Amino acid sequence: MKIYISGQVTGLPFDEVTAKFNEAEKYLLEKGFEVISPLKTGIPYAFPWESHIAMDILFLLGCDAIYLLPNWNQSKGATLEKTIAELTDKKIIYQEIPVFFALQQAIYEVMDVSFYDIVSENRKRNNVYARMIYAYFSKKRGATITGIATEIRRNHSTVIYYLKKFEDEMKYNSFFRGIVNIIEIAIKSKEMPQISN
Repeated sequence: MKIYISGQVTGLPFDEVTAKFNEAEKYLLEKGFEVISPLKTGIPYAFPWESHIAMDILFLLGCDAIYLLPNWNQSKGATLEKTIAELTDKKIIYQEIPVFFALQQAIYEVMDVSFYDIVSENRKRNNVYARMIYAYFSKKRGATITGIATEIRRNHSTVIYYLKKFEDEMKYNSFFRGIVNIIEIAIKSKEMPQISN
């Protein structure tokens, strides 16, 4: 099986990126897989993002599976690569199962807001609603306020605000309440994906 490694690159120190991709490549090679790393496509690191993602997608299309590193969902490029992998029936393998994967998927399917959008600085109403919903359901499933803040790249006070605002919207906004109800049903219908090699 030929596997493409996908994960966050932009915004991280290059040494950290190199270390995590090389570690994943070594692990997969030891398991007997043929491995494609986006760091080894021949495109210089300083080239524009669009050049990298175009070449990466070409390499991904030639693979049987995608191997998603932790925090892949905080990367615009890795999120795009995962979507393309799904659309082209590639096997999806997670290095780590995201704790709230079902919640992230439900929000994406119902609201068309990816986890990348949730952690972004975009203040569109739908993205803000998604952050509030993500904070609420994460807290309901046992996450701490500090943990949620770290995951969605916000401070502690912002998460507290999202949780309070969630309650207000549930009381007074029937549109918001409807979205939350649909997301809750969608979460329950999902099963956690299994890691397999």
